[in-house]
Amino acid sequence: MRRGIVAFALAIVVGALLSPSPGRAAPTPTGIATDPILQPPFENGKPIEVVLGLHVINIAAIDEVSEQFQLDGYLYARWIDKRLAYTPGGPDDQLRNYAMGQIWVPQLEMINAAAPRSRDEIAIVVSPDGTVRYTERFIASLSSKFALRRFPFDQQRLIVIIHPFLADGPRIKFSLDKISTWSAAEFKTFSSLAQWHLTSMHSELLVAPTYGGFTMPEARFEIDVGRRSTFYLWKVFLPLLLMVFLSWAVFWIETGDLSNQIQVAVTTILTVIAFAFAISATMPRLPYLTYIDAFFLECYIYVFLAVVELMTVHVTHRSEARRDIGLRIRKYSRWVIPASFAVTNVVIAVHFLG
Repeated sequence: MRRGIVAFALAIVVGALLSPSPGRAAPTPTGIATDPILQPPFENGKPIEVVLGLHVINIAAIDEVSEQFQLDGYLYARWIDKRLAYTPGGPDDQLRNYAMGQIWVPQLEMINAAAPRSRDEIAIVVSPDGTVRYTERFIASLSSKFALRRFPFDQQRLIVIIHPFLADGPRIKFSLDKISTWSAAEFKTFSSLAQWHLTSMHSELLVAPTYGGFTMPEARFEIDVGRRSTFYLWKVFLPLLLMVFLSWAVFWIETGDLSNQIQVAVTTILTVIAFAFAISATMPRLPYLTYIDAFFLECYIYVFLAVVELMTVHVTHRSEARRDIGLRIRKYSRWVIPASFAVTNVVIAVHFLG
């Protein structure tokens, strides 16, 4: 009898310990408590409005070969969660800090990231009216489509595309501040972009389709940068022009001096080829021609034309009957080939840069 009473008392105590208290959430089948504050703050089924902002600290690198760029910045988000509203206890109680996992925070994905972004610091601050301000410091490698036909006189638009987590997409609505994208005041001081300069920044809201015919909000932050082309002017275009001009020296060498003419022409061709290999690492590898590619091909062609001209003149010069023809070809080549080179340059520039 005594043993039965003790067993009954133990059963009551264990049941009391395992049952949820009035102030705690009941455990789920997986053993994890479902805290209502971690669920989205829906009101009458309306989507939650999340205001976004992007603060660019630095663009560490732009790689047009892989079509990626590295961005260092702050991501801001703001929304209202009335469940977190409170009455301030004094003038120093105007903001309350929370940690990740204590309240609901929208999951924001940079969908054009080449790898998951690294988040170094996160701050969550709540005002008395329930306004939640989320700030994160991040570094991300992002993919962006580059338009390089005008290379190296091109301008690029670097895009940061943000979606909510796929499951939350239909329940969230994005909006932007008046100044939703801006850069740090010191950006020009410590920017590592020697070949680029920042021209403008802007943002827009779109709607992206998703599975099952649903849509989700999309925020695009666009950073316009222009390439500094001075390097290519002095280190690529000017040396190539000098090489082409050097190949035209054969037009002023004695017609019968074939040895010196061939030496100048072949040396120039080999120099152009070696120069192309030397700078190939700095050129984007693309399936279409860029302006600098077309300029290279033009230089190849006109150096080759100089070789064709000297061989033609040499062959005609060996015959007394055709010697005058060779001299006439040489006379006109001195002006026709340089003039056609200039015209071709203009046509290429209009086609690629116009």
